[in-house]
Amino acid sequence: MNSEPLILVLEDERPQLVTLRATLEPIGRVTDFSDPERALAFIRGQQVDAAIVDVHMPKMPINGIEFVRALREFDKDLSVIIRTGDASAELADEAIEVQAYRRAVKSKTSVRELRELTRAAIAETRTKRKLTRDAGSTAEISQQLEKTLGSIEDELSVAESYRGLLFSLRNQLTAVAGFGEVWSTLATQADNRALLEAAAEHKRVVDRMLADMAAFLDGPFAELQTATLRNARADVNTTLDALKRKFAATPGWAAERKSVEIAPLKQSLVVAAPPLKLLTALRHAAEYCLKISEPATPVTLEPHYVQELEQYLDKIGEPNLVFNRPARRHSVGYVSFAMKTNAPKIDLAEVRQDFHRYPDDPRVGNLHMLSLTLGEDRCMVVVNLDQAGVLALHLCIPVGG
Repeated sequence: MNSEPLILVLEDERPQLVTLRATLEPIGRVTDFSDPERALAFIRGQQVDAAIVDVHMPKMPINGIEFVRALREFDKDLSVIIRTGDASAELADEAIEVQAYRRAVKSKTSVRELRELTRAAIAETRTKRKLTRDAGSTAEISQQLEKTLGSIEDELSVAESYRGLLFSLRNQLTAVAGFGEVWSTLATQADNRALLEAAAEHKRVVDRMLADMAAFLDGPFAELQTATLRNARADVNTTLDALKRKFAATPGWAAERKSVEIAPLKQSLVVAAPPLKLLTALRHAAEYCLKISEPATPVTLEPHYVQELEQYLDKIGEPNLVFNRPARRHSVGYVSFAMKTNAPKIDLAEVRQDFHRYPDDPRVGNLHMLSLTLGEDRCMVVVNLDQAGVLALHLCIPVGG
């Protein structure tokens, strides 16, 4: 911070105020008070860099030590120089108690020394304020990360529960298929045409259900913990099929007549991402588009193969936002999951804030999840908003080798 320092002077004698102002104005902007209550009110509303406080103010309701004690109730970072003619040990102890920066004895402190002391106090205040801000920011980020990771844990727990349920259902369907075989045998023996047709239809339905369950349980989403970012591969179209089923099973957007229309990739490709994490990232991106879209407006999701990112960015055009631009070219190319929707009530500045702002509900449309689940080094995001209010979000992920 290089802005002009703000120095507060509290002194009940007018000649002393004039002298102090002349002494300190070469350092920064000086504001002076003779009333400690007014000085406290000023500090509550302004960010002061240093305070020079007289101790003995017999005409005032409180003295300098009591002023600093009141100040410390709401500002622990401001460096205060106690200015007094009293050099006693008792006053020194009181100054330490209220965490005064230094004590300047009037008869022993020159103009030069007071200026140097004030400059040091300003530096001390600014350092403390920065540490306080950094600590607060770190705590907030930790809380946000904890909540976000908690939402991932919830997703995995729910997915594991569903998987256990499907295993149980598959076992029961296998038993039902066995009963169907018995019915078919009995129908054959009884030469009952209607029963034979019913048994055949029963077998067809059960076999199809078992095949669908086996494809899911034995497919890329079966083992939740084994895939790592280093060696994980997700089939694009398989993931998009799972995303379709996810939105088909979530009717909450139907009340606003909103939907997601998903197209497959024309050629079969895999990308360098764990299947479940790719599914999570795509879901959050699509839900974000749903949240900001107009009622009765679909969100379209269409994947494209991209060989050169720079050419792709040129094709998208300006204005746009680019997050996590890769430092080097990926030789095999990328798959861009392009989502579009009509969102005329939002601008790119708001979208940028949404990428950095933690949402009220981290489980729905949380843009933090894109980088968090896939990694910043393999998850470039481009957002474009044209003049007609059509927002396009492109999630670009390297093709897996």
